[in-house]
Amino acid sequence: MAKVLVYGSGGRDHCLADKYADSQHVDKVFFMPGNPGVAHTPKGKRGLIERVAPDAADDFEAVARFCREQAVDLVDIGSENPLSRGLVDVLNAHGIATVGPQQEFARIESDRAFTDFLLTAAGVPKPAYRVFNDPDKARRYVRNIGYQVVVKANGLAAGKGALVCDDAAAAEAAVDAIMVERRFGDAGRRVVVEERKYGSEISFFAYLDGRHVMPLRMFCQDYKPAFDPEDHETIERFGGNLNTGGTGCYCPHRLVGDALVNRIVREIVNPTVEVIYNRLGWPYKGVLYFGLNLDDDNALSVFEINVRHGDPEFEVLARKLSSDLFEIGMAVWEGRLDRVRQVWNARHYVDVIAMEGRSKASRGWNPGYPKRYGKGHAITGLDRLERGLAVYFAGVDEHDERSLVTYGGRVLHLVAGGDTLEQARRTAYANIEKLAFVDHRQNGANCMRYRRTIGL
Repeated sequence: MAKVLVYGSGGRDHCLADKYADSQHVDKVFFMPGNPGVAHTPKGKRGLIERVAPDAADDFEAVARFCREQAVDLVDIGSENPLSRGLVDVLNAHGIATVGPQQEFARIESDRAFTDFLLTAAGVPKPAYRVFNDPDKARRYVRNIGYQVVVKANGLAAGKGALVCDDAAAAEAAVDAIMVERRFGDAGRRVVVEERKYGSEISFFAYLDGRHVMPLRMFCQDYKPAFDPEDHETIERFGGNLNTGGTGCYCPHRLVGDALVNRIVREIVNPTVEVIYNRLGWPYKGVLYFGLNLDDDNALSVFEINVRHGDPEFEVLARKLSSDLFEIGMAVWEGRLDRVRQVWNARHYVDVIAMEGRSKASRGWNPGYPKRYGKGHAITGLDRLERGLAVYFAGVDEHDERSLVTYGGRVLHLVAGGDTLEQARRTAYANIEKLAFVDHRQNGANCMRYRRTIGL
């Protein structure tokens, strides 16, 4: 039986560990640095998933030593930061099998300007764009461009670096927030100003093994705005409906069908992979995520590419996928994706994310995610959830007195399935209402919040 290490700590990484633990070939999944939530799950309690060595996770040589000592068969890196810092390169130098691209190849996500170059070289349709190093030139450009834009931090920004603008004033403010205020740190040294597109968003994924490509013939819809569109008062208080790393997801997307999947593969995936393999000469092994727009004229375009599974997209795709993830991961490493058969079940899945809302601070108030949020709020109600639901933990910690507590802005994913999308929605919302984040500074009030329109 095999051992797998999933490197990461968020909800997507917990979901990866959970899916590997379902494999008939795997008897142990190590989760590094992991999070304390996994110990509160059935697989964590049985020791099938084990959080290990969180203090050593930043030392990639120590990660490699752990893998050798424990005879780990495969490492799957779920998050973009360790990929861009070269974890795969270190592990591969020690002969350790991995799912994830090498550091150089992670530029596809960590450098948006390079991504735009790649897509242009592939002849893939994408919004018009310009790259700027100077905030004054960027401001002049957005003031005179004449159409709505999205202003993006050029580097990694944890899925939050794209600011969608309704007018020139908002675009100038976005340039200032990214380049002058450095809201996203060093990722804001350069910005990409991109034409704003309208239509249906599609999250599409493909596995690469250095020679072959296996597009997943299933896709989903995620929700990036922080709030429901009808929540006008909160949106105004936050200064706009801010984009986040995702507030929920459903699968399958209402547009899923063989004809559209074939179009995406033909028009987007294959030309991009052709440039990666043949023009760049990269033996890329891992996942590519394509953020797509399908407009009212039925035209496809790409607004982003990432080098890992989406979050929250993977949380629903993993439930929909009946194929063995360990078999897919080993096929990625061994270059035989052409022999893998995809199997998808017939159910619908909805992921609603429980987030930190408004809470009492030591002085004043925390407005809540995606702005400043509180921590240390006891999570209650987990023991009241229906059987068959999946709970993936993200921003959690443990407290001596309060047990499992909140630690991040996006705290946990609650994924429900059903024979129809509406049934999955009803189950998800009926259960998330059983949870609470107890605000100890506000007489035990519930400071959890979530979007109510996921799946609509």
